[in-house]
Amino acid sequence: MQDRKYQKKKALVEKFVKKHGRVVDHSVILNSVDVDYDTLMRILAELRAEGRIS
Repeated sequence: MQDRKYQKKKALVEKFVKKHGRVVDHSVILNSVDVDYDTLMRILAELRAEGRIS
Protein backbone atom coordinates (compact mmCIF):
# COMPACT_ATOMS: atom_id res chain seq x y z
CA MET A 1 0.00 0.00 0.00
CA GLN A 2 1.28 3.43 -0.90
CA ASP A 3 1.12 6.26 1.56
CA ARG A 4 0.66 9.96 0.96
CA LYS A 5 4.39 10.77 1.14
CA TYR A 6 5.14 8.24 -1.58
CA GLN A 7 2.39 9.65 -3.80
CA LYS A 8 3.76 13.18 -3.35
CA LYS A 9 7.27 12.04 -4.26
CA LYS A 10 5.91 10.20 -7.28
CA ALA A 11 4.13 13.35 -8.45
CA LEU A 12 7.28 15.44 -7.95
CA VAL A 13 9.40 13.00 -9.94
CA GLU A 14 6.84 12.83 -12.74
CA LYS A 15 6.62 16.62 -12.90
CA PHE A 16 10.42 16.96 -12.93
CA VAL A 17 10.86 14.39 -15.72
CA LYS A 18 8.14 15.95 -17.87
CA LYS A 19 9.57 19.45 -17.36
CA HIS A 20 13.19 18.58 -18.12
CA GLY A 21 12.67 15.96 -20.80
CA ARG A 22 12.99 12.22 -20.82
CA VAL A 23 16.79 12.09 -21.06
CA VAL A 24 17.38 13.32 -17.51
CA ASP A 25 20.12 11.48 -15.63
CA HIS A 26 19.11 9.77 -12.38
CA SER A 27 21.70 11.73 -10.41
CA VAL A 28 20.08 15.02 -11.49
CA ILE A 29 16.71 13.81 -10.22
CA LEU A 30 18.25 12.61 -6.95
CA ASN A 31 19.89 16.00 -6.37
CA SER A 32 16.79 18.00 -7.26
CA VAL A 33 14.02 15.96 -5.61
CA ASP A 34 14.15 14.74 -2.02
CA VAL A 35 13.99 11.01 -2.77
CA ASP A 36 16.34 8.07 -2.18
CA TYR A 37 17.67 5.88 -4.99
CA ASP A 38 15.52 2.80 -4.34
CA THR A 39 12.34 4.85 -4.20
CA LEU A 40 13.31 6.72 -7.37
CA MET A 41 13.86 3.48 -9.27
CA ARG A 42 10.49 2.13 -8.06
CA ILE A 43 8.73 5.36 -9.07
CA LEU A 44 10.33 5.44 -12.52
CA ALA A 45 9.42 1.80 -13.13
CA GLU A 46 5.80 2.44 -12.13
CA LEU A 47 5.53 5.55 -14.28
CA ARG A 48 6.94 3.68 -17.28
CA ALA A 49 4.56 0.76 -16.69
CA GLU A 50 1.61 3.15 -16.49
CA GLY A 51 2.75 4.88 -19.68
CA ARG A 52 3.03 8.28 -18.04
CA ILE A 53 6.68 8.68 -19.08
CA SER A 54 8.69 7.00 -21.78
